[in-house]
Amino acid sequence: MALGINYEASAGGDDIIPVVKYNAKAGRWIRVDREDGKNDEVDITRNFKAVFDFENVQVGSISFASGKAPEFCVVKYGERIPQPPTSEYKTGVRILVKLHNDCGGDVRELASVAKAFLSGMDELHDAYLAGAKSNPGKLPVVVMSDTIPITSEGKNQKSTNYAPKFEITAWVSRPVDLIDSPRGAQAAQGGARSETPPSTGSTKVAPPSSSDDDFG
Repeated sequence: MALGINYEASAGGDDIIPVVKYNAKAGRWIRVDREDGKNDEVDITRNFKAVFDFENVQVGSISFASGKAPEFCVVKYGERIPQPPTSEYKTGVRILVKLHNDCGGDVRELASVAKAFLSGMDELHDAYLAGAKSNPGKLPVVVMSDTIPITSEGKNQKSTNYAPKFEITAWVSRPVDLIDSPRGAQAAQGGARSETPPSTGSTKVAPPSSSDDDFG
């Protein structure tokens, strides 16, 4: 697999980057805006489009323990993946994306341990590697063209998650504000990093100010 992800494996002073999330249980994209210390979740599924910084994608393990800020034990793709610090950490991926103006227009952190999401990211990374050969120095513009239901059976009930079906629609030069910010990079030395959300201030996006295909 392109990202080297084992879906069955389960283990457990930076600037704050606002996040965008994929809800695998619903197959929806959510932009999380933070204003005055509160989160506002905005559904951007219908017009989701973003530049994915696959040049700096990180893989490893992530902890989304309830009541805590996310903790990352990740390295840049291609480097040796460290052992998860605790059993709370699960195999995951972290990447920065630049949203299209229609769905926000700013840089967001995208991280997940959901197996359905990771399967879609693996296929997308394969497409990126194939296309990068003829698009040197550029990054892919990505949309979600569909979702694929994945049903699993537990002890008492069935559950369905939705894997995103991604499509690369264009290749563009790196947006000027899409700057690699490798938080958690020191995990290779055995550490893990906690990201604490801001208690004040705002990350709410401004209205679009450029043309439809301008990612800055």
